[in-house]
Parts: sequence; C-alpha cells; structure tokens
Amino acid sequence: MGSTQRQVAHKWIVFGYCALFVGTLIGVIWQVTNQYFVQSWRVDVNSFSAVFASFAALIAWWFLSRINADKPDQISLVRRAFLGLALQALLISTNTVTYLVNDPNLSWQSASTWGYALGTTSTTIGFFLMAMSYRSVPNATDQVMPADK
Repeated sequence: MGSTQRQVAHKWIVFGYCALFVGTLIGVIWQVTNQYFVQSWRVDVNSFSAVFASFAALIAWWFLSRINADKPDQISLVRRAFLGLALQALLISTNTVTYLVNDPNLSWQSASTWGYALGTTSTTIGFFLMAMSYRSVPNATDQVMPADK
C-alpha cells in the first residue's frame, strides 16, 4: 500500500514543480516579448534565476520523492519532514491563492502567479500523501542511527 501511495504522491509533487517551472518560464517569455528586460539588471537576474530555481527544484524532487526509508528511526523522521514540507507549501499556497481570489487576472502576465498557486497547491497534496505513506512506528526514536552501528 505504501509504495502505490508514494507513487501517487511522487506524481503530485513532480506535477507541482512542473507547474512552477512552466509558470515562471511563461512569465519570463512574456517579459522578453514585451521588452521588459534591460530596465534593471536586478529584475533580469531575478526573473531568470526564478526559472532556473524552479527547474532545479523539479529535478531535485524528482529524485527525493523516490526515497524509501525502511528503518523505524528513518520512517519517523521522513514522515515529519514531509509533514513540515506540506505545511510550508500549504501556507505559501494559501498566500498565493488569496492574492488570486482578490485579483483573478487571467493573462500571460499573471501566468507565473497562477503556476505558483497551482504548483504549491499540488506539492501540498503530494507532500501530505508522501508523509501519510510512511506508516507510524511506535518505537521509533527521534534520531537516525549511524550506518556503522
């Protein structure tokens, strides 16, 4: 059961980071086509770094969401980590969705915001499902034991 649930969670997480990447990429393309670059090098760097950061996150979570903890100590820590990530994504998603509810502008200019909202909402679901896929272990300690023990 945990393996199938992890595969579903993996898809939610990767989809979320894909949405983030596509949203930021559309935002940069829109800025380039409307000649918003060369006004400030700081804005240019910020725009391009957002695209590369979202792509790096997509690649990282492609692999990290495939981690399979099998020892009781690891299971407890991994579950807590995924719950923490779910909470973080939920709070960011809430902030972005609240902004979009107040200004539901559907345009190429707002594509990065919509991608961010869709991506963080999807990763919230994925991280929560990933945390729930690790069964609770009553005797787990709070620290992972070194590999040599």
